[in-house]
Amino acid sequence: MSQLEKLSLSLLVHFRASFIGGTHLVNDILNKMSHLHTFIFDIITQGIIMDKELLQTPDDVGRALIQRGHNVECYTDYCIVDRGQCHIYSLPFTMEHMHRFTNKFPGGLFMSVRHFVACDFWHPFKHDFFLWISQAFPLLNKLTVCNRFGKKKKLTHQHAEHEQTSSTVEFSHLMILNLAASSLDYVEQFLFDYNKRLPCLNMLYINYKLLLFATQYFTINDAPANCSKVQHIIVEPPQMIYPENFFFIQL
Repeated sequence: MSQLEKLSLSLLVHFRASFIGGTHLVNDILNKMSHLHTFIFDIITQGIIMDKELLQTPDDVGRALIQRGHNVECYTDYCIVDRGQCHIYSLPFTMEHMHRFTNKFPGGLFMSVRHFVACDFWHPFKHDFFLWISQAFPLLNKLTVCNRFGKKKKLTHQHAEHEQTSSTVEFSHLMILNLAASSLDYVEQFLFDYNKRLPCLNMLYINYKLLLFATQYFTINDAPANCSKVQHIIVEPPQMIYPENFFFIQL
């Protein structure tokens, strides 16, 4: 490993005593690999319980790498004061998969990313969050949303008619949408085209009960606009008994 010249590292780590940050990467990797000239990384540490007097800022986490001349982005997020997570990654970002941003997403442009996992266990995602995602990942073809929190203020059809065109969220290349671990609010937002456009959506992963509620037990005759091209619906968990007006093809 000491002769390694190029390293790409993607990690999702739970329940450490501290964040994995610049100091760890410098001491444990860069200082031990003298031949390393290309270091690409995307590292998340989460579920960290920290002393509230010693909470780290993004500057604290990234400083050691920046001092070594690396271009990095980082965010930290805390819940219940002393429990937090950290995401640090190298720039320019060249990986095809990016995992788990919270509402602290700092923005940017990620032309290489094809699959993005938006996950927040603490707060609901706001409309602006998905607007940032659509702008930051213009070539995204798979989106996974993991969030059980409902929005405090739901967007109705009446409100949507008054929305500015600039606030419309469009995922022009999105073909796969995974809402299996999301709340009913996100199912309604994405499927019923209030202020989101998914013109290429082909495959949908969804919780069966939420699909029932969103379609009023399959009594809505007009197909949601964002589902006009959907050919595959994968329900989770799989059901043993379906209503009479639910049709599926056994593969």
